[in-house]
Amino acid sequence: MKEKREKLVKKVGCMIEGYTSSKNNLPEGMKMVDAIERLGVGYHFQEEISRFMAVLNATPAPATENVDMAMAALRFRLLRQHQHNASCDIFESFVDSNGDFKETLRRDVDALLNLYEAAHLGYCEEDLLKSAVVFTTGCLTAFPPPAPPPAMAGTGQLPRHTVEKVDHALTSPTMRRMKRLEAKLYISIYENDEDSNHDILELAKLDFHILQQMHRDEARSFSLWYKELNAGSTLGPYIRVRPVECYFWALCVFYEPRYANARMMFAKLIKIFSFFDDTFDSYGTLEELHLFNQAVQRWDEDGAKQIGGCFGYVMSLLSKTLDEFVAEGASPLGIDCTKKSIKEVSRCMLQEVIWREEGQAPLLHDHLKFSTVSTFYWALACISFVDPMDANDDVGVFGWTMSSPKIIENSATMARLMDDISGHETEKDRSGIPDTVECYMKEHGVRVQVAKKALWCLVEEQWRSMNHEFVSNTVIPVALLQRVINLARLMETTYKTGHGYTVCSGITEPISNVLDTCVFH
Repeated sequence: MKEKREKLVKKVGCMIEGYTSSKNNLPEGMKMVDAIERLGVGYHFQEEISRFMAVLNATPAPATENVDMAMAALRFRLLRQHQHNASCDIFESFVDSNGDFKETLRRDVDALLNLYEAAHLGYCEEDLLKSAVVFTTGCLTAFPPPAPPPAMAGTGQLPRHTVEKVDHALTSPTMRRMKRLEAKLYISIYENDEDSNHDILELAKLDFHILQQMHRDEARSFSLWYKELNAGSTLGPYIRVRPVECYFWALCVFYEPRYANARMMFAKLIKIFSFFDDTFDSYGTLEELHLFNQAVQRWDEDGAKQIGGCFGYVMSLLSKTLDEFVAEGASPLGIDCTKKSIKEVSRCMLQEVIWREEGQAPLLHDHLKFSTVSTFYWALACISFVDPMDANDDVGVFGWTMSSPKIIENSATMARLMDDISGHETEKDRSGIPDTVECYMKEHGVRVQVAKKALWCLVEEQWRSMNHEFVSNTVIPVALLQRVINLARLMETTYKTGHGYTVCSGITEPISNVLDTCVFH
């Protein structure tokens, strides 16, 4: 299978190079690159795709009168996905004198789908793309129309493969999807597309199967590591036992074979962070947590042990694991930054417990100053950058990471808001700590559903801010910025329709798709 995959990699690579060198038929090249990336095999062709995107970016967009909406939207999306600052002005030619999208677009499903996907790459100030999301969502949700357009006359409905594309897009746009899950789900959609390329499809199936075997082995190894910890006997029933979920989170951030070691480090730290979180939320008294926080600030294992109970175990396990990462080749500077981030998490978690004990629900803005940090997202960003395979400028990368960059703040804010929106009822019973939903309700005097709707709007703004931060950041390697975005995609996958960690039954299907069910070929 691997030998056959390698032959197909060479063949598909030559196809991409053909579109790049000839500069002819760039629309077909765009569709090929989009399919390759959505099918999860783009990591085989990073250089070839980079060269193609450079040619695409250097090629002027079509004149306004010759614009094909579907291709214009695909070009825009691909360019922004690859950190090129494409202008959204191209879409103004599809707006009428009233500022509304032209009615003729309602009959063009391909154009609607591409505009819908492209619009989710918009920035905060790009109102036209915000309108495009509303317009395309409304049109796509209405299909099949009561009176089908001429192209569909006699059927009364869209072709099956088109319906699958529409349902897939409306569930979550490509930009926000976990890449491994997208690959699995998109294989069947692409297979039913009359324009699919057999070689690309076969490569995607082989690659998914090969990687799935590797990921299964890693999930098994990680579960054995967790079993050997025997944490339950020390920490008791208050901890959440989620080894497979923790590995799945790591798989969200990076799935490529070369990052096997990084995945295991990330998964281990996620699990230990869960112990840390549960200790603050569900175990320690306020007095004990004050002492524990002091021990964390000093990074003092003995001080944590003197508190008694589970505190020494959590602190020692955390310290020991980080030391092991350095021994395995992780960046020492990155591990130091991770420790600094954990100290900030401890400080902020203590403040949240103080709010609970004092019966406070602070203003939303004040809450987010602490609760975005307590998501551990800064620490997770740090640990995702420490793998020696990256060969980064450690001083520059970790100096930037610890400067509270906007893109990490966006990702952390999304994590906090989506966690609270989906888990408001569950977490209120479990920890009693006031969340952003409760703070918004109190501050604005509104009910739960109104508060949740308002916070979802804030989530959308974070996505748009993140889009801009990604395109405008030319200092940090794209691969690292993508991991920060993947942390946000993780929340989209696990928290959009339920509280995917505490009530983990909600992510059984995504985990099964990635680690259990096979692709057929």
